[in-house]
Amino acid sequence: MHSSVPRMSRHSQLPLIETDLARTFVAICDTGSFSRAADRVARTPSAVSLQMKKLEEILRRELFVREGRTVRLTSDGEAFLGYARRLMDLNEETVSRFLTQGIEGRVVFGAPDDIGYIAVPQILKRFASTHPQVEVDVKLRSSDDLRRLCDAGELDLAVLACGEYGQRMVTIVHTENLVWAGLKHGGAIAREPLPLALASRGCAWRAIALDALDAANVRYRIAYSSGHSQGQIAAVLADLAIAPLPESHVTAPLQKLGAAEGLPPLRQYEVALMKRRGCSAVAEALAEHVVASFAGLQPTPTLAFA
Repeated sequence: MHSSVPRMSRHSQLPLIETDLARTFVAICDTGSFSRAADRVARTPSAVSLQMKKLEEILRRELFVREGRTVRLTSDGEAFLGYARRLMDLNEETVSRFLTQGIEGRVVFGAPDDIGYIAVPQILKRFASTHPQVEVDVKLRSSDDLRRLCDAGELDLAVLACGEYGQRMVTIVHTENLVWAGLKHGGAIAREPLPLALASRGCAWRAIALDALDAANVRYRIAYSSGHSQGQIAAVLADLAIAPLPESHVTAPLQKLGAAEGLPPLRQYEVALMKRRGCSAVAEALAEHVVASFAGLQPTPTLAFA
């Protein structure tokens, strides 16, 4: 029979946090719901609630603020989320270190330049910690090129930042708001027609932005076009144009622009993972790291009991 008293560390009088508690907490934050988290960790919603009560008792902190049928993370909950993810990563690394020891091979992985510099370093670091003997060949290309390479069997898996998948089997690994970005205190927003710095043709960001401007009858001109988001950002930093960018790309000295500047709202865009048919077990393992890494990029959602 299990005791309800937390186990103590041999090195101090502090209690130990069981991995199951951290796993359930992360599942709640990732899914945005106690009930959906319960499905993910194969427990009942009431059991999940009891786990979170036990976790709060161990930490002697409230991790959630209850507001009717919804909850949100407290500042302590937000702080613990980072620790919980690290606990899960260390657990995965520890187990994989022994279960995957000696596994070798090569996997070819593709990602768009636009998001590659944000996500790829973390993906490679996670994968190297569990599969140190596997060679990873990384291709940074446009989403259109990556799609074609994957279709041709030249990539084992690829991350795509555009939404045209056809009949391909893909997994959505990330969604994010697309926003208008301009230089803080810049003058590009006041020019007519509105100067834009856009991605190359075929990119979802470009299509979303132009459709929104056309629907709002906003006059514009395409001042700069680049195959990489860094080219767009450079034009904005020079105050030569504004650009549609993922919200995570907009950091000082850039600022978000919107209705106050007469701009229409932009919808979310998706990031998808595509795998080559019949890819190897090593590639499947990398795919799991891709999904986990993008989950870590997600903003903390509003949580719900329903």
